[in-house]
Amino acid sequence: MKWRALKTVACVALAATASVGFAEFPRHVAKPKPLPGIPGYDYRPAEVRPAPTATAVSLEKVNVTPAPAPGQPARPATQAYQLVQARMQVDHCFLSRVAVAFHENGEFQISFRADQNPQPGDDIRSPLKPGERLNVPLQTTQLKRNTFIVKVRGYAAAPINQARPNLFPGAPVVVEFPPMEFVVQRGEPASKTFTGNAAAVAKYFPLVDRIEVEFTYK
Repeated sequence: MKWRALKTVACVALAATASVGFAEFPRHVAKPKPLPGIPGYDYRPAEVRPAPTATAVSLEKVNVTPAPAPGQPARPATQAYQLVQARMQVDHCFLSRVAVAFHENGEFQISFRADQNPQPGDDIRSPLKPGERLNVPLQTTQLKRNTFIVKVRGYAAAPINQARPNLFPGAPVVVEFPPMEFVVQRGEPASKTFTGNAAAVAKYFPLVDRIEVEFTYK
């Protein structure tokens, strides 16, 4: 019994000594601060290549003012513009049958046909030639739709080299329309017509002799 009592006293003393030791030498736990997963250098997002842009320049303007009826006042003058190219292609997206009409009173009409992944067939309005099949380097058959973006500008005093229509001296842009954006479904051609009245068309009507069409998609 005496030995057991001494053993108990020794254990209690040892525990007390350990407690004092822990009190004198507290434990320090290192906890890292939360850090964001952003590197310490300037962030560089992955490069996203935008779709290429196709640009076409119209032929010279054509006066299509209708002759006045007998005894009636002359009608407002009208000028029409058609593109040199039969179609504009950016990857799997096509713009064709592009035409622009300006009226002396400021009215305008812009019309064209838009195709996304056009299919060969008997449609005489198709941008594809008879027997032609769409062949692009990109895999696009899985794309169900795209947003087309079309911009139209009117130039004054813009001579043009018919052999190389993309190379001509600088000319002032006197008419520029807001971008026209619309969605085209795969294999479903869309005929679009945009109409309105613009003060710039009326103001510069006698000067506009070229129309530029810029086309891309996203």
